[in-house]
Amino acid sequence: MVRFSELPPEFWREFRLWGGVGKYFDGLSPPGNFVGSVNYPNINVGALVSKYENADLLDNPEEWFRRGFTQLDVLKLRFRMMLARTRVSVNSLSNPIVDRIQELSIGRKPVSVEARFRRSILRLLTNDYHAPVAGIGEVDNLRITSNVSAENIVERVVNDTDVDAQTAIIELYEGGIPVSRIQRLMAVGLLGNSRFRRLVPTRWSITAVDSIIGDYIRNEIKQYSELGQVEVHRMEYMGNRYVVMLIPGPWRYELIELKLPGSVWNRNGSSPRVFVDREGVKGLKGYAEMTGGAFYAIRLGILEYLRKVKRQATAIAIREVTPEYEIPVGIWQARESVRNGMGINYVKFSSVSEAINHVSNSLITGKLWLSHSLLIKVSSTDITRFLI
Repeated sequence: MVRFSELPPEFWREFRLWGGVGKYFDGLSPPGNFVGSVNYPNINVGALVSKYENADLLDNPEEWFRRGFTQLDVLKLRFRMMLARTRVSVNSLSNPIVDRIQELSIGRKPVSVEARFRRSILRLLTNDYHAPVAGIGEVDNLRITSNVSAENIVERVVNDTDVDAQTAIIELYEGGIPVSRIQRLMAVGLLGNSRFRRLVPTRWSITAVDSIIGDYIRNEIKQYSELGQVEVHRMEYMGNRYVVMLIPGPWRYELIELKLPGSVWNRNGSSPRVFVDREGVKGLKGYAEMTGGAFYAIRLGILEYLRKVKRQATAIAIREVTPEYEIPVGIWQARESVRNGMGINYVKFSSVSEAINHVSNSLITGKLWLSHSLLIKVSSTDITRFLI
């Protein structure tokens, strides 16, 4: 979590413009929601509401990336909203306020809402999982004042209380529903068998959806032939640099995160902080403890590319977080960077050794990644000379 005192001046000025709201609020929901994780299983759940006319842009990471928004752009947008929240148990799906939050979350267009608050406070909620949330209102009542419209597939999956959550998520994904919307539906307990539906903290629902869709695609691409030659793909966004090396071989995946001194997660360090997770042919047992949500978000983009070209490969992804990444805006920026960048800016090589040289020359941290990569050692017979 980032404190106000850690914000650069240009970010801090945005927060000083906030004056709170009164007891009554009349506006729009993008639609959007946020479910907290503190004090689980008794957590805060709320609807994102705003006076902003273009509310459909406020909770739309896919569109933010398409428009090339900066960190400050995202913060300005998110600061035009507040979270109308209440505290409940994760099993309290029959709560009237939770019911309204669920109803508006199904919508594909902004929904008119009215809310009554006990109080409003300024609190910055931001980490490397979800987009920033700022103004918060403790809500006494929430009412929807317009019709909520959704795609047929969304209505059908939400109303199917016999299907399991994994099947529901895949059906929505294959039906063209944006990943961010699937994550929001899962967060407020709208997917899966009725016996297991409950509120899911937003940071958990984001990773769960990325993981489920990724596992689904992985099982498909493992049936394809291996990639014919080595490929190195590069992308950069918001001070995050991504390099993905694809090596002919069975599906295996490794993420190496290099967080440079001065960056958001290494502000006072003198050397890069290194975090690594990997999965083998059968996948990862348990959770990617070192790299967290980035592991699944970046993996999704790589798998979508391999599905597109109908090949499988061993994938080594490297993420350099530079000091330009001043405030975390959510793991969506990693997901959308890789999803949209794979196959755009890439180079093919006839050998792993040539690709290693190319990757090391393109990174700020040079060869540092090599000493932390197990998969490159497995894939290269002459790795020793590169470690010198």
